[in-house]
Amino acid sequence: MQQPWISQTAYHKGEISVKNEALSEEMKRYFKVLQSEVDRCYSIAEQAREKGLDPETKVEIPQARDLAARVEELVGPKGIASRIRKLTDELGDREMVSIEIAKEIASGKKYRFSRLEDAVDQAIRTGLAILTEGVLVAPLEGIAEVRIGRNRDGSNYVDLYFSGPIRSAGGTGQAMSVLIADIVRRELGIGRFIPTKGEIERYKEEIPLYKRVQHLQYLPTVDEIEAIASNCPVCINGEGTEDEEVTGYRDLPRVETNRLRGGACLVMAEGLCLKAPKILKHVSRLKIEGWEFLEQFVKKKNGEEDKQAGDVPTIEPSSKYIGDVIAGRPVLSHPSRKGGFRLRYGRGRTCGLASTAIHPATMYILDEFIAVGTQMKTERPGKGTIGTPCDSIEGPIVLLKNGDLIQVNSVEEANLVRDELSKIIDLGEILVPFGEFMENNTLLSDASYVYEWWIQELQKKLDCLPEKNTFDEIEKSDKAVKEKVNQDFNREIDLH
Repeated sequence: MQQPWISQTAYHKGEISVKNEALSEEMKRYFKVLQSEVDRCYSIAEQAREKGLDPETKVEIPQARDLAARVEELVGPKGIASRIRKLTDELGDREMVSIEIAKEIASGKKYRFSRLEDAVDQAIRTGLAILTEGVLVAPLEGIAEVRIGRNRDGSNYVDLYFSGPIRSAGGTGQAMSVLIADIVRRELGIGRFIPTKGEIERYKEEIPLYKRVQHLQYLPTVDEIEAIASNCPVCINGEGTEDEEVTGYRDLPRVETNRLRGGACLVMAEGLCLKAPKILKHVSRLKIEGWEFLEQFVKKKNGEEDKQAGDVPTIEPSSKYIGDVIAGRPVLSHPSRKGGFRLRYGRGRTCGLASTAIHPATMYILDEFIAVGTQMKTERPGKGTIGTPCDSIEGPIVLLKNGDLIQVNSVEEANLVRDELSKIIDLGEILVPFGEFMENNTLLSDASYVYEWWIQELQKKLDCLPEKNTFDEIEKSDKAVKEKVNQDFNREIDLH
């Protein structure tokens, strides 16, 4: 039976409603049974909680079946789910949805708040919850508090207090929470943050010191720290999260602790520094002024600082992915070294959302160390990924003890030769969707010479461009083409 495609589904306790899509009777019964069984489990749990043997007398986890419902249940405000669904249908982009929802909450047209801080707090938490899909703790505990502070000139500003759990939001969530705060403060007519020299110098000591006691993906230079601390329109503050204390610029009036503020360090280093391209993309789209200071991070990331306009950027080997490797973890390949995985652009059914694919024979050749779901770090696009299998790409090339050099293209063949291996010459291809590079705003690396390149060269040589890029179609399309292939193939066309 063909399974129905379900678009935006609205769920409520005890019922399921699917809009714009017709379900078969069998599927309706299936969903009804699912919901009734969930309700039965909740009923049993509620009866157990009523006995008073647990810290809470009610089940803390409410039912929610889509992102909008999760966000409403997690941080509120009440009734925001329907608006999130509508904007998601209209805009599609979750980051833009989070910005628009935050602006609507702050505007006060539908939601009323007794204090200015409450409006800013609610808008930022809801926006961050949308970005983190309503499943992470960051919107609740990553933002400890939102205050309205005072500059020396008497103007007010937004004071964001971050804490350690903001790490779970990732660089994008961290950076976007600051941008959302800036957009909200503009909506409410709140001034920008004006830092003092002492506060700027405090960051310069604090972030490198935090790197010594906790992991940071990226340690910005002193100049980069100063650029962010001096120009960020909202105050990136935080609670003390470490026992270590700063030695200079202590007891500042607007900084409540001398201990390291882990949340603030994370947001500045991993958020604004690493995700500057994403922030600038939204800033440009929304025509927001005051974020130009982030452009230096984009230039640095793309290696364009010393290049003339029109130059083609060179992609150098990057050792970042093995820079913080833990002792005992295997390194399959050093940066851009021959013998590692060969990049192939494409997408399989299990690819996307930071998931890539390798040939299943490679998994067995590596003594099954890489299994389905094994977490890996790659040189490019430079983020973590999980390994999944795809048998339509090229497998590993190995040298056997008897001197044979073969390419292993099946699991059966891998099991036959794994005990006869002398050396792994090449790990085979790794299938990476183009979207992974686009999502991380990373320059496209050179791929290996694959069928997709070869078939285009063949088409160009034969002056034949069929709709489908398959050799069989080219061969069958024209007798003259077939004759030319047979006559000139070895002389004019590269082997593949």
